[in-house]
Amino acid sequence: MSKITDSVGQYYRDVVGEMRKVSWPSKEETKDLTVVVLTVSGILALFTFAVDWVINSVMGRLL
Repeated sequence: MSKITDSVGQYYRDVVGEMRKVSWPSKEETKDLTVVVLTVSGILALFTFAVDWVINSVMGRLL
C-alpha cells in the first residue's frame, strides 16, 4: 500500500476511536437544550429589535 492510503486508513481509525469516546446527550437532554437555545435566541432577537427601534427613533428625531 502507498503511504497516502496508510495515512488515510490511520486517520479513519483515529476518528472512529475518538467518536466512540464521545458522550452523546440523551433524547430528553437534546429536547431540553433545544428549547433553551430557541428561547434565548428569541429573547436576543426581541432585545436587538428593541434596541434598534430606540436608536432608530432617537436618530429620526435628531436628524
